Amino acid sequence: MKDPILVTGGFGFIGSAVARRLLQEGHIVHVVDIHGPLPDHTNICTDYLIGDLRDPEVCSKVVRDCKTVLHFAANMGGMGAIHDTNDFAIYKDNHLMTLHLLSASIDAAVECFFFASSACVYPSTISSKGDISLREGDVWSKGLYPNPQGLYGFDKLNTELILSYFSHKLSIRIARFHNIFGPGGAWFNGREKAPAALLRKAFVAKHAIKPGSKARFEIWGDGSQRRSFLYIDDCVEGILALLRSDHTEPVNIGSDHAVTIKALAHLALDCAKVMPDDVSFEYQAERPLGVAARNSNNDMALKVLHPWKPRVSLEEGMRRTGVWIASQLNAVLQRADSAKVLDRLGSSTVVNLRTAVTFAILLPITSRGTESEVQCLDNLRCFADSLVRTTWRDVFLPDTETCFGIKIILAIDYDDAFLVKGNKAEAILRSFGLDVSTIICHQPRGHVCSLWRHCARTAYSDPTVSYFVLMGDDIEILDEGWMAKIHSSFISISRERCTPFGFGCVAFKDLSFPGMPTFPVVHRTHLDIFSGDVIPEIFVNQDGDPFLFQLYRRWGCSLMLEDVTLQNSLGGSGDARYAKLSTPSWSFQTLDRAVDVARQWLQVRSPNVQAKLAVDVVVPSFRVDVPLLERILALRPSPTASTMFIIIIDDPRSSAIDVLQKKYGHRVDVRIRVNASNLGASASRNRGMDESSGDWIIYLDDDIEPNPDLISHAETHIRAHPNAAGFVGNVHFPPPDSIFTSAVHLSGVTYFWNIAEKIKDDLPWGVTANLVSRRVNDGVQFDLRFPKTGGGEDIDFCARKKEMSRSGEGFYSAPDITVMHPWWSNGRRSYWRFYGWGFGDSSLIGMYPQFVSWDYAPNSPELLLCAAFISSSGTVFRQLAPFWMGLKLAVIVFLVNFLHDLYRRLWAEQFDEASMPAKLGERHLVQGSTRVIAILESTLIRMSSEAGKTVGLLKQGKWYYLGKRFDWFTGRWGDGPKRNERKNSLQRFILVVLIYIAWVNI
Repeated sequence: MKDPILVTGGFGFIGSAVARRLLQEGHIVHVVDIHGPLPDHTNICTDYLIGDLRDPEVCSKVVRDCKTVLHFAANMGGMGAIHDTNDFAIYKDNHLMTLHLLSASIDAAVECFFFASSACVYPSTISSKGDISLREGDVWSKGLYPNPQGLYGFDKLNTELILSYFSHKLSIRIARFHNIFGPGGAWFNGREKAPAALLRKAFVAKHAIKPGSKARFEIWGDGSQRRSFLYIDDCVEGILALLRSDHTEPVNIGSDHAVTIKALAHLALDCAKVMPDDVSFEYQAERPLGVAARNSNNDMALKVLHPWKPRVSLEEGMRRTGVWIASQLNAVLQRADSAKVLDRLGSSTVVNLRTAVTFAILLPITSRGTESEVQCLDNLRCFADSLVRTTWRDVFLPDTETCFGIKIILAIDYDDAFLVKGNKAEAILRSFGLDVSTIICHQPRGHVCSLWRHCARTAYSDPTVSYFVLMGDDIEILDEGWMAKIHSSFISISRERCTPFGFGCVAFKDLSFPGMPTFPVVHRTHLDIFSGDVIPEIFVNQDGDPFLFQLYRRWGCSLMLEDVTLQNSLGGSGDARYAKLSTPSWSFQTLDRAVDVARQWLQVRSPNVQAKLAVDVVVPSFRVDVPLLERILALRPSPTASTMFIIIIDDPRSSAIDVLQKKYGHRVDVRIRVNASNLGASASRNRGMDESSGDWIIYLDDDIEPNPDLISHAETHIRAHPNAAGFVGNVHFPPPDSIFTSAVHLSGVTYFWNIAEKIKDDLPWGVTANLVSRRVNDGVQFDLRFPKTGGGEDIDFCARKKEMSRSGEGFYSAPDITVMHPWWSNGRRSYWRFYGWGFGDSSLIGMYPQFVSWDYAPNSPELLLCAAFISSSGTVFRQLAPFWMGLKLAVIVFLVNFLHDLYRRLWAEQFDEASMPAKLGERHLVQGSTRVIAILESTLIRMSSEAGKTVGLLKQGKWYYLGKRFDWFTGRWGDGPKRNERKNSLQRFILVVLIYIAWVNI
């Protein structure tokens, strides 16, 4: 068996041609290239490695077991790339590759080392005039020091000298190529050589010619420059002849037939069947020109490479190359705006390597989960078509000096036999002219985030990659020019936020999951910060994209672009081809750790940049009243805060859902979620908490009207007390201009709605219509044992939040965080709500015994319960007296409660209108006789609430808690509230007893 041969740059133009020929001759051919394999790589090499030869470890790996190394890999091109601006970038890349590869070859005892040198090693001064035939010794013909063409030529000459130094350890072969051309070479991206450039322009002119007008034909320089060109097949034969020879000195491999560039242009027009008179030649003297003349002297080559000599004429080579370029151009024109592409391709590009911006498309695909295996390939074709269609402007018609490129990192499961065999997917992508590298992955099935990390690390190893974005074969990109827009957005973020360039996240707008940043783009800076990891290892196949968006949201560096859209046929908010596995609590420790790492990185580079306060607004909504919700969604944070609105719809049958989604679903700061069924306010708030990634949450009811400055006022309080468990805002009601609304206030059931005005620090609790709480991973959520419609859950939530507060701080008052709450049912009379609140509050007695005490007397519902028991006993025993006794007792209970409340509210404990929850200037109740009626109705409201508590205890089977009372102030005001309640209960009870005795004795 023949020893393996390593071909570096084996998927490049010359390297692939040589590798293919060696494989045909029966050699074992290993290829290493920074770019992915060609579609027909099985005809090129035995195996391959995608790697960067600037990495010494890659070099050591690829030369192992190889006896011959053919070094074609280089950062090179035509005059569009090899010019002064790119000198240092090209020299650095090529010099590092050669040094590392040579060192590794010597260590691995490689026997033969072939180096692809260039005619650029010859001095430009000796070829400035006339048609000079360059001999190998002409490198040293002028003075003591050589004068190659640019640093590209210096690197080639330096490498020749270094190889000569090591010739005692290696058998050296050096070929100086003179303008190799042919099918398969670069033809449009600025790296093309003159034959390909002129052929492309000729075929563009053929498409552009119109009757009565001439097509433009660009030529760099005045056309008098002279060059010789060698067809690729002759180049391969010359290389093989050199390898078979024992010649160790540099040798020219080129043509000794020179032509002017103008003559070459006429030849290109002839290949395209375009008459020179049909075009208007435009000479571009300011473009890079190179030397005036250069021609290969083949005397040495004909001697040492015998019987080799160039056999394909320039005319035939141009014809063959023209056929191939025409096919490539037609393929491009079918996928893009032909007029604009023709205009762009009519000119050659000057490549500035320092401003090249490359997007790495991280593309894991699978043939599983589709109706048929081939559907995966159909999806991939659709994706590739959309990718080419939406990037042609950035690639061919950039509006700025920045040039854009795409590199696809294709990830395939090792056990996906359909895709692995023949690498069908890569062949499809390459047929669209895309630069593709394939990696075979061994991650568990469905672990998309693992594939994401693997692809990102692979792309990150390529220093030319600037941006990274995860996509899939089921995606269709819709808007063209997205690369330039995203790049521009990163520039804007850096300028506006004064952050280092690349610090941030810019997301596509996913029409299949509007408002969710499902396809975020990050810059290389992100991977620099996190040591090459795009997302933490904890993520499986969900949550990675919102993690990135929320991470940079902390500095206001997250954007979702309205005019950069795509649609996802699978996944998103719907089903995927794998079981979705969310990462619990990622928005706590995982996000916090990432924020800390980014903050530390930023502190060193931009110490003046301050993080924004992340404050989210959670709104459960059953009624889905769009005009009411719009008032909440119109709130805006200050410039130093960031807010997301999370609307949890608790009525999946609401017809207003589509209206709300259509109007606000596109906003990245609005997240609308719909419960599968009616779960209640507490469950909806809990879902909102799970959706949130903020540091703080503002809970609002869906029917309130917030103060326009609500969020900024909340931020002020948060910054003043950053360790608080939370803040209680004020909830005001409209003026109580009816008997019923006045009765609601008089009953005391709304006392705590503006508690923020009554207690300054360490508030016991606040209503969830306007409550702010710190979002930490303390496990505290709203307890679902409380009723769906509310009652007790807010007290329990606040109590547990304070108990779990690490700083020990509780809830502070925030009276300027104000909302207006409408009267329920527009003020129509109903006691059921207050009964429900009491029913929920009953659970607190067993949950918080430290806040519970025995009353001195039974309350009205407990007495009514006694009355009902007495009356029912008469019915059971068929005696009328007990029935009348119970009925009398019930009547007396109501009478006493009416009289006692009149006594309290008119004399003993007059109601303080100034403290009621309403706007200043609107704090007044009905007057006169209507006020008396309102007091009487307030008694019914109070008794309804107390009845709810009593029934709640009985339904829970906790009858033994009857007679116990919960301290709504949870000890904040000492025994005062407890004593007052006991006093009133005792007074009412004594009155009941006295009146009952009097009535019985009448």
